[in-house]
Amino acid sequence: MKMIGTTLGVLALAAVPVAAQAAPVQAQTTQPYQHLVVGKNWGSGGTYVSTGGDIKLNLTTLEKNTKVFVERCEGADLGDVQTFTKKKPSHTLATGVEKGECFIVLLAPVTGDGGYIVKGTLSY
Repeated sequence: MKMIGTTLGVLALAAVPVAAQAAPVQAQTTQPYQHLVVGKNWGSGGTYVSTGGDIKLNLTTLEKNTKVFVERCEGADLGDVQTFTKKKPSHTLATGVEKGECFIVLLAPVTGDGGYIVKGTLSY
């Protein structure tokens, strides 16, 4: 009788799809984002550690068109420069970033001087 129970248990486990057996994926961190853009050149918009996946920025308050990109804390860029405008306030800054990767968000005004605040949410 014990053998039949073990066999049924193995058969039941085999019938479960592989995706259902996989470990749950950790959700990305999404947090409010606010930064003062200053000067004409690139400035740091904060340093973060990725939870794995894509880095996305959505700016709900955007006074001027702003260039944004991300780079590794030690190394190369993670994505291309993106221009945030009132018509296009959301961009994916990098894709497939490994969990634990340190990265820096960099911002600069498209034209003129800074002196304005951007606000929104950052997912990483």
